[in-house]
Amino acid sequence: MKVAKIFFQHFRLFEQQEVTLNDVTLLVGDNGSGKTSVIEGLYLLSHGESFRAYKIDEMIAFNQELARVGISLVEEIEENKSASSSKTDILEVTLTRGLVQGSRTRKRLFSINGAGKSQKNFVGEFQAIVFQPEDMRLVEGSPGRRRSFIDEVLQLTNPEYAYSLHTYEQALKRLNKFLEQVREREQPRSVLKYWEMLLVKHGKILQTDRLEFFEFLRRLDSPFSFDVRYLISEISEKALDSRQEKAIAAGHVLIGPHKDDFEILFAGENLDNRELSIYGSRGQQRLGVLWLKLGELRFLEKIKKQKPLLLLDDIFSELDEASENLVLELVGKYQTVITTANENTKEFLKQKLKKLTIKKMKN
Repeated sequence: MKVAKIFFQHFRLFEQQEVTLNDVTLLVGDNGSGKTSVIEGLYLLSHGESFRAYKIDEMIAFNQELARVGISLVEEIEENKSASSSKTDILEVTLTRGLVQGSRTRKRLFSINGAGKSQKNFVGEFQAIVFQPEDMRLVEGSPGRRRSFIDEVLQLTNPEYAYSLHTYEQALKRLNKFLEQVREREQPRSVLKYWEMLLVKHGKILQTDRLEFFEFLRRLDSPFSFDVRYLISEISEKALDSRQEKAIAAGHVLIGPHKDDFEILFAGENLDNRELSIYGSRGQQRLGVLWLKLGELRFLEKIKKQKPLLLLDDIFSELDEASENLVLELVGKYQTVITTANENTKEFLKQKLKKLTIKKMKN
Protein backbone atom coordinates (compact mmCIF):
# COMPACT_ATOMS: atom_id res chain seq x y z
CA MET A 1 0.00 0.00 0.00
CA LYS A 2 1.48 3.35 -1.08
CA VAL A 3 0.52 7.00 -0.99
CA ALA A 4 0.25 8.24 -4.58
CA LYS A 5 -0.41 11.89 -3.75
CA ILE A 6 -1.47 14.26 -1.00
CA PHE A 7 -3.69 17.29 -1.57
CA PHE A 8 -4.48 20.33 0.55
CA GLN A 9 -7.09 23.09 0.65
CA HIS A 10 -6.64 26.09 2.97
CA PHE A 11 -4.21 24.08 5.10
CA ARG A 12 -1.66 26.37 6.80
CA LEU A 13 -0.02 28.35 3.96
CA PHE A 14 -1.45 26.13 1.21
CA GLU A 15 -4.46 27.58 -0.62
CA GLN A 16 -4.61 24.68 -3.05
CA GLN A 17 -1.73 22.25 -3.26
CA GLU A 18 -1.11 18.75 -4.58
CA VAL A 19 2.12 16.77 -4.14
CA THR A 20 2.79 13.49 -5.94
CA LEU A 21 4.79 11.00 -3.88
CA ASN A 22 7.11 8.30 -5.20
CA ASP A 23 9.07 5.54 -3.47
CA VAL A 24 11.49 8.09 -1.98
CA THR A 25 10.50 11.75 -2.26
CA LEU A 26 12.77 14.60 -1.16
CA LEU A 27 11.03 17.93 -0.54
CA VAL A 28 13.55 20.77 -0.85
CA GLY A 29 12.82 24.38 0.00
CA ASP A 30 13.51 27.32 2.26
CA ASN A 31 12.00 27.55 5.72
CA GLY A 32 8.34 28.51 5.39
CA SER A 33 7.91 26.82 2.00
CA GLY A 34 5.55 24.16 3.37
CA LYS A 35 7.83 21.12 3.58
CA THR A 36 6.89 20.27 7.16
CA SER A 37 3.22 21.01 6.39
CA VAL A 38 3.29 18.09 3.94
CA ILE A 39 4.77 15.85 6.66
CA GLU A 40 2.17 17.15 9.11
CA GLY A 41 -0.68 16.40 6.69
CA LEU A 42 0.49 12.82 6.18
CA TYR A 43 0.83 12.32 9.93
CA LEU A 44 -2.63 13.83 10.50
CA LEU A 45 -4.18 11.35 8.07
CA SER A 46 -2.47 8.48 9.85
CA HIS A 47 -2.93 9.49 13.51
CA GLY A 48 -5.96 11.77 13.38
CA GLU A 49 -4.02 14.61 14.99
CA SER A 50 -0.99 16.83 14.40
CA PHE A 51 2.47 16.40 15.90
CA ARG A 52 3.10 20.17 15.86
CA ALA A 53 -0.20 22.07 16.33
CA TYR A 54 -1.49 22.77 19.84
CA LYS A 55 -4.89 23.83 18.43
CA ILE A 56 -6.77 22.74 15.32
CA ASP A 57 -7.21 26.41 14.33
CA GLU A 58 -3.45 26.67 13.75
CA MET A 59 -3.75 24.34 10.74
CA ILE A 60 -6.54 26.35 9.06
CA ALA A 61 -5.50 29.17 6.74
CA PHE A 62 -6.18 32.72 7.93
CA ASN A 63 -9.73 33.98 7.23
CA GLN A 64 -10.93 30.48 6.24
CA GLU A 65 -13.62 28.45 8.03
CA LEU A 66 -12.19 25.06 7.20
CA ALA A 67 -9.23 23.19 5.79
CA ARG A 68 -8.98 19.87 3.99
CA VAL A 69 -6.14 17.41 3.60
CA GLY A 70 -6.41 14.09 1.81
CA ILE A 71 -4.42 11.31 0.18
CA SER A 72 -4.95 8.76 -2.53
CA LEU A 73 -3.82 5.41 -1.17
CA VAL A 74 -3.05 2.73 -3.75
CA GLU A 75 -2.98 -0.97 -2.96
CA GLU A 76 -1.73 -3.54 -5.46
CA ILE A 77 -3.98 -6.62 -5.55
CA GLU A 78 -2.57 -9.83 -7.00
CA GLU A 79 -5.38 -11.64 -8.81
CA ASN A 80 -3.23 -14.57 -9.97
CA LYS A 81 0.39 -15.27 -10.82
CA SER A 82 0.24 -13.45 -14.15
CA ALA A 83 -2.11 -10.56 -13.41
CA SER A 84 -2.72 -7.92 -10.80
CA SER A 85 -4.86 -4.84 -10.34
CA SER A 86 -4.89 -1.87 -8.01
CA LYS A 87 -7.38 -0.40 -5.59
CA THR A 88 -7.38 3.31 -4.72
CA ASP A 89 -8.87 4.76 -1.55
CA ILE A 90 -9.27 8.46 -0.77
CA LEU A 91 -8.70 9.34 2.88
CA GLU A 92 -9.62 12.86 3.95
CA VAL A 93 -9.67 14.99 7.09
CA THR A 94 -11.65 18.23 7.25
CA LEU A 95 -10.67 20.69 9.96
CA THR A 96 -12.99 23.46 11.18
CA ARG A 97 -13.05 26.16 13.84
CA GLY A 98 -16.28 24.65 15.16
CA LEU A 99 -18.53 26.87 13.05
CA VAL A 100 -19.18 26.56 9.29
CA GLN A 101 -21.59 28.98 7.56
CA GLY A 102 -23.10 29.84 10.92
CA SER A 103 -23.75 26.23 11.96
CA ARG A 104 -21.89 24.42 14.71
CA THR A 105 -19.86 21.43 13.57
CA ARG A 106 -17.17 19.11 14.85
CA LYS A 107 -13.61 20.39 14.58
CA ARG A 108 -12.36 17.21 12.88
CA LEU A 109 -14.32 15.27 10.29
CA PHE A 110 -12.98 12.04 8.79
CA SER A 111 -13.97 10.25 5.59
CA ILE A 112 -12.88 7.33 3.41
CA ASN A 113 -14.02 7.44 -0.22
CA GLY A 114 -16.54 10.13 0.73
CA ALA A 115 -18.16 8.14 3.54
CA GLY A 116 -17.95 9.73 6.99
CA LYS A 117 -16.02 7.80 9.63
CA SER A 118 -15.49 8.13 13.36
CA GLN A 119 -11.94 8.91 14.43
CA LYS A 120 -11.71 5.42 15.94
CA ASN A 121 -12.57 3.80 12.58
CA PHE A 122 -10.35 6.16 10.60
CA VAL A 123 -7.09 6.20 12.53
CA GLY A 124 -4.74 3.43 11.49
CA GLU A 125 -6.27 2.94 8.03
CA PHE A 126 -2.75 3.65 6.91
CA GLN A 127 0.34 4.05 9.09
CA ALA A 128 2.97 6.76 9.05
CA ILE A 129 5.71 7.49 11.55
CA VAL A 130 7.63 10.74 11.76
CA PHE A 131 11.25 11.19 12.75
CA GLN A 132 12.09 14.81 13.58
CA PRO A 133 14.96 16.61 15.34
CA GLU A 134 12.87 16.85 18.53
CA ASP A 135 12.98 13.05 18.79
CA MET A 136 16.67 13.33 19.67
CA ARG A 137 15.51 14.42 23.12
CA LEU A 138 13.69 11.16 23.78
CA VAL A 139 16.65 9.72 25.68
CA GLU A 140 17.49 12.60 28.00
CA GLY A 141 14.15 14.44 27.84
CA SER A 142 11.19 14.39 30.21
CA PRO A 143 9.16 11.29 31.20
CA GLY A 144 6.14 12.97 29.58
CA ARG A 145 7.91 13.03 26.21
CA ARG A 146 8.69 9.31 26.50
CA ARG A 147 5.11 8.48 27.53
CA SER A 148 3.86 10.40 24.49
CA PHE A 149 6.11 8.26 22.28
CA ILE A 150 4.60 5.05 23.70
CA ASP A 151 1.05 6.38 23.40
CA GLU A 152 1.64 7.42 19.79
CA VAL A 153 2.63 3.87 18.84
CA LEU A 154 -0.11 2.07 20.74
CA GLN A 155 -2.97 4.36 19.73
CA LEU A 156 -2.17 3.66 16.08
CA THR A 157 -2.15 -0.12 16.53
CA ASN A 158 -5.05 -0.52 18.98
CA PRO A 159 -8.24 1.63 19.00
CA GLU A 160 -9.09 0.26 22.46
CA TYR A 161 -5.83 1.68 23.80
CA ALA A 162 -6.79 5.10 22.45
CA TYR A 163 -10.20 4.84 24.15
CA SER A 164 -8.70 3.74 27.47
CA LEU A 165 -6.09 6.50 27.34
CA HIS A 166 -8.76 9.16 26.79
CA THR A 167 -10.97 7.73 29.52
CA TYR A 168 -8.05 7.46 31.94
CA GLU A 169 -6.98 11.06 31.35
CA GLN A 170 -10.53 12.37 31.87
CA ALA A 171 -11.01 10.28 35.01
CA LEU A 172 -7.65 11.48 36.35
CA LYS A 173 -8.69 15.12 35.97
CA ARG A 174 -11.96 14.49 37.81
CA LEU A 175 -10.31 12.48 40.57
CA ASN A 176 -7.63 15.12 41.13
CA LYS A 177 -10.35 17.75 41.44
CA PHE A 178 -12.26 15.64 43.97
CA LEU A 179 -9.07 14.92 45.94
CA GLU A 180 -8.59 18.67 46.37
CA GLN A 181 -12.25 19.07 47.41
CA VAL A 182 -11.98 16.24 49.96
CA ARG A 183 -8.83 17.88 51.35
CA GLU A 184 -10.74 21.16 51.75
CA ARG A 185 -13.71 19.25 53.28
CA GLU A 186 -15.98 20.28 50.42
CA GLN A 187 -16.75 16.65 49.45
CA PRO A 188 -16.95 13.33 51.37
CA ARG A 189 -14.36 10.59 50.71
CA SER A 190 -17.06 8.40 49.21
CA VAL A 191 -17.00 10.58 46.06
CA LEU A 192 -13.54 9.17 45.22
CA LYS A 193 -14.49 5.50 44.84
CA TYR A 194 -16.14 5.54 41.41
CA TRP A 195 -13.29 7.51 39.82
CA GLU A 196 -10.64 5.33 41.46
CA MET A 197 -12.30 2.21 40.03
CA LEU A 198 -12.44 3.80 36.56
CA LEU A 199 -8.78 4.75 36.84
CA VAL A 200 -7.79 1.20 37.82
CA LYS A 201 -9.84 -0.42 35.04
CA HIS A 202 -8.35 1.64 32.21
CA GLY A 203 -4.93 2.07 33.81
CA LYS A 204 -4.43 -1.69 33.78
CA ILE A 205 -5.31 -1.81 30.05
CA LEU A 206 -2.71 0.89 29.32
CA GLN A 207 0.02 -0.79 31.33
CA THR A 208 -0.67 -4.24 29.87
CA ASP A 209 -0.31 -2.87 26.32
CA ARG A 210 2.79 -0.88 27.24
CA LEU A 211 4.39 -3.98 28.69
CA GLU A 212 3.69 -5.86 25.44
CA PHE A 213 5.40 -3.11 23.43
CA PHE A 214 8.46 -3.10 25.69
CA GLU A 215 8.73 -6.88 25.43
CA PHE A 216 8.65 -6.49 21.63
CA LEU A 217 11.49 -3.96 21.83
CA ARG A 218 13.57 -6.31 23.95
CA ARG A 219 13.21 -9.08 21.33
CA LEU A 220 13.85 -6.76 18.37
CA ASP A 221 16.34 -8.11 15.84
CA SER A 222 18.42 -5.04 15.04
CA PRO A 223 22.03 -3.86 14.60
CA PHE A 224 21.85 -2.05 17.95
CA SER A 225 23.03 -3.28 21.35
CA PHE A 226 20.35 -1.73 23.54
CA ASP A 227 17.79 -2.90 26.05
CA VAL A 228 14.85 -1.18 27.75
CA ARG A 229 13.64 -1.03 31.34
CA TYR A 230 9.95 -0.25 31.92
CA LEU A 231 9.62 1.91 35.04
CA ILE A 232 6.01 1.06 35.77
CA SER A 233 4.00 2.94 38.39
CA GLU A 234 1.68 -0.01 38.78
CA ILE A 235 -1.94 0.82 39.48
CA SER A 236 -4.39 -1.30 41.48
CA GLU A 237 -7.24 -0.74 43.88
CA LYS A 238 -5.04 -1.81 46.80
CA ALA A 239 -2.23 0.55 45.77
CA LEU A 240 -4.60 3.51 45.49
CA ASP A 241 -6.19 2.69 48.88
CA SER A 242 -2.81 2.52 50.61
CA ARG A 243 -1.86 5.94 49.24
CA GLN A 244 -5.20 7.68 49.58
CA GLU A 245 -4.23 9.78 52.61
CA LYS A 246 -1.12 11.08 50.84
CA ALA A 247 -3.10 11.68 47.64
CA ILE A 248 -5.68 13.75 49.51
CA ALA A 249 -2.91 15.78 51.16
CA ALA A 250 -1.20 16.34 47.81
CA GLY A 251 -4.45 16.97 45.92
CA HIS A 252 -3.57 14.59 43.08
CA VAL A 253 -3.15 10.89 42.27
CA LEU A 254 0.36 9.70 43.09
CA ILE A 255 0.58 6.47 41.06
CA GLY A 256 -0.57 5.11 37.73
CA PRO A 257 0.26 5.15 34.00
CA HIS A 258 0.62 8.95 34.05
CA LYS A 259 3.74 8.36 36.17
CA ASP A 260 5.24 5.60 33.99
CA ASP A 261 8.63 6.01 32.36
CA PHE A 262 11.29 3.90 30.65
CA GLU A 263 15.07 3.84 30.33
CA ILE A 264 17.22 2.76 27.41
CA LEU A 265 20.13 0.61 28.56
CA PHE A 266 23.35 -0.59 27.00
CA ALA A 267 23.24 -4.31 26.28
CA GLY A 268 26.85 -4.85 25.26
CA GLU A 269 29.89 -5.78 27.28
CA ASN A 270 31.35 -3.47 29.97
CA LEU A 271 28.37 -1.07 30.01
CA ASP A 272 25.74 -3.81 30.27
CA ASN A 273 22.49 -2.48 31.85
CA ARG A 274 23.84 1.03 32.33
CA GLU A 275 21.56 3.92 31.40
CA LEU A 276 22.17 5.46 28.00
CA SER A 277 21.10 8.90 29.25
CA ILE A 278 23.93 8.91 31.82
CA TYR A 279 26.73 6.85 30.27
CA GLY A 280 26.07 7.35 26.55
CA SER A 281 27.80 9.87 24.30
CA ARG A 282 25.70 12.17 22.12
CA GLY A 283 26.28 9.81 19.18
CA GLN A 284 25.26 6.76 21.21
CA GLN A 285 22.12 8.56 22.36
CA ARG A 286 21.23 9.25 18.71
CA LEU A 287 21.58 5.51 18.05
CA GLY A 288 19.31 4.84 21.03
CA VAL A 289 16.64 7.06 19.50
CA LEU A 290 17.06 5.28 16.15
CA TRP A 291 16.58 1.98 17.96
CA LEU A 292 13.29 3.25 19.43
CA LYS A 293 12.06 4.51 16.05
CA LEU A 294 13.04 1.22 14.41
CA GLY A 295 11.05 -0.56 17.11
CA GLU A 296 8.05 1.67 16.40
CA LEU A 297 8.34 0.94 12.68
CA ARG A 298 8.64 -2.83 13.12
CA PHE A 299 5.86 -2.97 15.73
CA LEU A 300 3.42 -1.19 13.40
CA GLU A 301 4.42 -3.48 10.54
CA LYS A 302 3.90 -6.58 12.67
CA ILE A 303 0.50 -5.58 14.11
CA LYS A 304 -1.02 -3.92 11.01
CA LYS A 305 0.49 -6.29 8.42
CA GLN A 306 1.61 -3.44 6.14
CA LYS A 307 4.67 -1.24 5.75
CA PRO A 308 4.33 2.21 7.33
CA LEU A 309 5.18 5.41 5.49
CA LEU A 310 8.46 6.82 6.83
CA LEU A 311 8.56 10.60 7.34
CA LEU A 312 12.01 12.15 7.89
CA ASP A 313 11.57 15.83 8.71
CA ASP A 314 14.93 17.62 8.37
CA ILE A 315 16.81 15.08 10.48
CA PHE A 316 20.06 14.64 8.53
CA SER A 317 21.55 17.78 10.07
CA GLU A 318 21.23 16.00 13.46
CA LEU A 319 22.87 12.69 12.49
CA ASP A 320 26.46 11.56 12.56
CA GLU A 321 27.82 9.26 9.85
CA ALA A 322 26.93 6.00 11.63
CA SER A 323 23.36 7.16 12.20
CA GLU A 324 23.05 8.42 8.61
CA ASN A 325 23.96 5.01 7.22
CA LEU A 326 21.40 3.25 9.41
CA VAL A 327 18.64 5.65 8.35
CA LEU A 328 19.55 5.26 4.69
CA GLU A 329 19.22 1.47 5.03
CA LEU A 330 15.66 1.98 6.29
CA VAL A 331 14.81 4.35 3.44
CA GLY A 332 15.41 1.59 0.93
CA LYS A 333 12.83 -0.65 2.59
CA TYR A 334 9.88 1.74 3.10
CA GLN A 335 8.12 4.44 1.12
CA THR A 336 9.74 7.60 2.46
CA VAL A 337 9.26 11.36 2.42
CA ILE A 338 12.28 13.46 3.39
CA THR A 339 12.50 17.22 3.89
CA THR A 340 15.51 19.54 3.87
CA ALA A 341 16.39 23.18 3.35
CA ASN A 342 20.06 22.30 2.91
CA GLU A 343 21.54 22.02 -0.60
CA ASN A 344 24.42 19.90 0.73
CA THR A 345 21.93 17.39 2.15
CA LYS A 346 20.17 17.28 -1.22
CA GLU A 347 23.44 16.51 -3.03
CA PHE A 348 24.38 13.91 -0.40
CA LEU A 349 21.04 12.10 -0.81
CA LYS A 350 21.25 12.26 -4.61
CA GLN A 351 24.50 10.29 -4.38
CA LYS A 352 23.24 7.80 -1.80
CA LEU A 353 19.69 7.03 -3.01
CA LYS A 354 19.07 5.68 -6.51
CA LYS A 355 15.26 5.99 -6.49
CA LEU A 356 15.19 9.55 -5.16
CA THR A 357 12.61 11.97 -6.59
CA ILE A 358 13.31 15.63 -5.77
CA LYS A 359 10.50 18.17 -5.53
CA LYS A 360 11.16 21.87 -5.05
CA MET A 361 8.83 23.59 -2.58
CA LYS A 362 8.30 27.33 -3.13
CA ASN A 363 7.13 30.03 -0.72
